[in-house]
Amino acid sequence: MKRLLLAVMFVLSLIAVPAMADSDNYEFDNVYVNGINLEDATVYVERGENVDIYVYFTGTGDTTDVNVKAWIGGYEYDTVQATSGMFDVQDGISYRQKLSLELPADLNAEQEYTLYVEIYDDVDSETYTADLLVSRERHLLSVVDVLTEDVEAGDYTTVTVRLEDMGDNKEEDIKVTVSVPELGIEKSTFLDELTSDEMDNEDEESSEDVSLTFQIPESTETGEYEVVVLVEYNKGYSSLEESTSLSVEGVASEESEPVTVVVEEEEESSTDFSTALRLGFGILAVLIVILALILIVRR
Repeated sequence: MKRLLLAVMFVLSLIAVPAMADSDNYEFDNVYVNGINLEDATVYVERGENVDIYVYFTGTGDTTDVNVKAWIGGYEYDTVQATSGMFDVQDGISYRQKLSLELPADLNAEQEYTLYVEIYDDVDSETYTADLLVSRERHLLSVVDVLTEDVEAGDYTTVTVRLEDMGDNKEEDIKVTVSVPELGIEKSTFLDELTSDEMDNEDEESSEDVSLTFQIPESTETGEYEVVVLVEYNKGYSSLEESTSLSVEGVASEESEPVTVVVEEEEESSTDFSTALRLGFGILAVLIVILALILIVRR
């Protein structure tokens, strides 16, 4: 019976203390999450937040090209991890590395996830594991998708925004603004309410679509234009922003016909030239006659 009790206590101690793997080049000292030592307490984190992880360790050998990586397991849709830059480690020297781990907004709330912290190089590694308890934020909306449709200049188009309440509280009077800054377009509307996705109420929705329709100016040129979606909630104290693109086919500009300029000589100028020419010949004839008379007189 005594041996059984000791075995149970040993197993419980393994569960309570974060696990560390042995390595010839690294030795973990402490790991902090949001300022809390993982060896001292269970750390609660909120989904959708950036978690600051500080890793303290000491080199037990000399090695180069070392990285520190942190990640969580059990998330279905993607890899949630953060990795440091590469550095060298010397024997007997203590180090600190900071990592920022962005938690997905759709992590299952009130569930434990395993945090893995690994120090590694090309031949050696050491791993530290601990549990994180994920809770939901009080106020957190998520833009699930933004749908746009191609449009011609001068026509109307609709932008549809799908919102989901990922927080712990119901949100009311949600303001959704869609803008196309380059075209000077801005439209807003209000969504009455969204409730938490874990509240059991058939009359209330945790996600809903919001559509806004507006006209594209007729003078818009062909191209891709940025569409900005701004969502304001929690009485204006919280907001989020997403952007996408809108394809516009501009109105083809009419090519101007070539203009032919005909320059006509003025009749008056032509007449003046002829008159001057005749006058010149007349003067020349008079001079010839005078010259002939002078020659006759001298004889």
